[in-house]
Amino acid sequence: MACQTYFRPRKNEIYVLETYDNCTPYKIWLADLWECPDCGTQLIAGYGARAISERYMTNFKVHLKRVTHTIIGCPKALK
Repeated sequence: MACQTYFRPRKNEIYVLETYDNCTPYKIWLADLWECPDCGTQLIAGYGARAISERYMTNFKVHLKRVTHTIIGCPKALK
């Protein structure tokens, strides 16, 4: 990053949506949100080894309600 500052953890265990084909929801992951304290740039890192839910699972819609971020920036998938 341009400000050359170390990122700091902002929030642990955020729900992240992975999409495919025009923003179709596919998998949900738990990860950590990090942020630069100077410029506010954020990144998501520390994903688990496996997704916590996939679209064919019965609990997918429950987890989908908790999603706050998307992978590969598909904000319309959250609506």
